[in-house]
Amino acid sequence: MKIPSTALFLAILGLAACDADNSGPHPNLTDIRDDWVVTPEEALEWASVKHDNLPTLTGSPEWLTYMEFLETTLDTYGVVDGTRNAWQFERWHTSEDSAQWSLSSDGSPVRVAHYGAYSGSTAPEGITAELIYYDHDDPPESIEGKIVVIPTRKHPNPPYSDNYLINYTFNDYEYATDAETLPAPFEFVPPSESFTFDIWWQLAQGLDRIPRDGNAAGAIIVYDMAYDRTKGLYTFGVPTLYNSPTLILSREDGAKVIDDAKRGKSATLRLEAVVETSEAFQYVAYLPGAKYGTPEDEQIILVNHTDGPSITQDNGALGLLGIVKYFSNIPQSDRPRTLTVFLDCRHYMPGMEDAHAAPDWFTRFPEKKSNIVGMIQTEHLGEMDYREVEGRVEPTGHAEQSYLWTRNNEQLITAAKDAVSKYGWSRAQLSVPERPGMRGALQQVWWGVGAIGQADTGYYNCDVWHCLDVPGFGLGGFLGYYWTSDSGIERWNEDLFVSQTATMTELTGVLMTSDLSEIQSEGTEDSFLDKTNRDQQFSGN
Repeated sequence: MKIPSTALFLAILGLAACDADNSGPHPNLTDIRDDWVVTPEEALEWASVKHDNLPTLTGSPEWLTYMEFLETTLDTYGVVDGTRNAWQFERWHTSEDSAQWSLSSDGSPVRVAHYGAYSGSTAPEGITAELIYYDHDDPPESIEGKIVVIPTRKHPNPPYSDNYLINYTFNDYEYATDAETLPAPFEFVPPSESFTFDIWWQLAQGLDRIPRDGNAAGAIIVYDMAYDRTKGLYTFGVPTLYNSPTLILSREDGAKVIDDAKRGKSATLRLEAVVETSEAFQYVAYLPGAKYGTPEDEQIILVNHTDGPSITQDNGALGLLGIVKYFSNIPQSDRPRTLTVFLDCRHYMPGMEDAHAAPDWFTRFPEKKSNIVGMIQTEHLGEMDYREVEGRVEPTGHAEQSYLWTRNNEQLITAAKDAVSKYGWSRAQLSVPERPGMRGALQQVWWGVGAIGQADTGYYNCDVWHCLDVPGFGLGGFLGYYWTSDSGIERWNEDLFVSQTATMTELTGVLMTSDLSEIQSEGTEDSFLDKTNRDQQFSGN
């Protein structure tokens, strides 16, 4: 029987409509296509921009160049409505070589590893004053008007406090890749095996508070580290501006200065610096989903901070770039949720996030929080592990330890375990801080800008971080050798970067497609998050 052409056309349209109704989500939202994932060659090209602009500190010409690259590249992948949330601040800076800083102790020149950030300035001739040694167990009555010499504190002896266990040892976990290469949990890790925890233990002591509070004329901080891992070490947490010019020495160079201080000798310290008004900005843009621009739009926030001294501190924006690149291959009509790129800038600013909470995007525009239903965080990608042996720094042959965080939800945990096992991400520890790990002990805290997605348990300062309490995944390498501006692209691994980015891309697809009612956290279960506060942990260290 001959079917009329009009009837045939309508029948075909009907079948097409039925196929569209039953097609479901785009298959490559979760079934990752290798040819859409960032390649090692692309990763190396992106990282070269970061490498050529170290240190990448907010407001500096180097940071502005890096941000321009990120914004321009995001535009090529179809993001829309890019916005700079800007404000002004007073930026302190000095030379990155020793042209503007030097030290002479008891008449002899001393090699200086780096400067103390935001510590004030001297005249070109420097300041000359009596040295005074700072004994942590028996501090001097007064350091006012003197150049105080401060060694870092030694590691404590066991039994360790919860603070030390949480922040300076390997913790428990749900699952780990290449777990046999990881040290035993909750034990001191000697720097000769890996100096990741040792450098963080020393850096986090906040010794800049001593000269600031004691009105010292100047300060010399001596790290118990070889020169090769002290050179270029940037002050962290970054203080607000104080007036006690500070220099940083290694173990071998600090020994003579400590001896001079104990004998009451004098020194001349020079640190020439400039303070100028600069602009900071957070960058927010959107890879639009099918419902973008409507009240029904649901958004996954992709978050990272863009400032830092090294190739990986912080290169998480490059990981987010890889995620956006991947999903730009899927038509907007097939993207069920919008990807909201949120590039923060406050981590290496004076006083850090706490000091710049008022101009924050979500503080200025709190209504923007209502659309956020999930979070992806990426920080410190492509890191390798190092150790110090007899004063030499050398690679261990392993990837730096790193973390894949998620919330206390079995569906999210299963998705994370599946993804991290798939792409070759070595020495990744799947951590769910809201509950005990496979050994029944605490799991590594979710640190960095990922705090924005966490619940308000009292651990995080939610006036700063907002604590959106949404399903999410986070990536963080533990930095190790990457606290220093001397760690450039030669210490970075593009293949590891790709494996980490591919993992986070798949997990972004999980958040894009999941039923939100099925992936909410079950909350804390016997977790340290209910028992301690992060600011208090570091305030007295």
